[in-house]
Amino acid sequence: MDELIDLCWPEAVPEKAVQSFHVTMHSLRRMLEPELHPHRESTFIRRSGSNFYRLETDGLWWTDTGEVEDVFDKGRACDLRQDKRRACFYYSRVTAYGIRRFLEGEQACDHWIVPYRKRYEGLHSQALVRLIHLHRSCREWDEAVEYARQLLQLDQYNQLAAAAVVEGALASGRCDFARQWLAGFVASFERDVGAAPNGELLALCARVLGGPPPAPSVPEGA
Repeated sequence: MDELIDLCWPEAVPEKAVQSFHVTMHSLRRMLEPELHPHRESTFIRRSGSNFYRLETDGLWWTDTGEVEDVFDKGRACDLRQDKRRACFYYSRVTAYGIRRFLEGEQACDHWIVPYRKRYEGLHSQALVRLIHLHRSCREWDEAVEYARQLLQLDQYNQLAAAAVVEGALASGRCDFARQWLAGFVASFERDVGAAPNGELLALCARVLGGPPPAPSVPEGA
């Protein structure tokens, strides 16, 4: 109970916070089971001792956030077994969810929601990274490029995604596009990040651009 109070009513005085907690728990019980009779124990909200509460779903509920975690775990298990096809299937299901829709509403900016939202955004990004790796290893460039572009929308300087875009363009014979796109990415990366690309991207520059990119300039006074 203390942890829930700290999460939901951190600024309230203790007496008011405890009152709000009990009112909320009563409302939650009624919302989950509208036909629940007074003084009957809830099927879902269980109390142990005086201050410990737990939620038991008994397999009766489905949530999109729970589904994402479950599907990601299945993808990772297949990945560890080197079952690439099934891993790609599960990872692609993770990326199909609209992560940015999760936990939206009137309380979307509340501090307690932020760690959960970051958790699902992290799963989304991890799934994209693995999809790029897996499809690149199978030389499935259309799929690798599609997931690379999705990852670049989340992380515009992701070098794995950049390499996949360039390799996909080369595989389809669009060499001019590959050169122009890579040169633009490297220039933006060095300007905004202030560092040279990693070894893989440097090797790709040597292969596509005929040499390493120019060293980033150092601002005066740096």
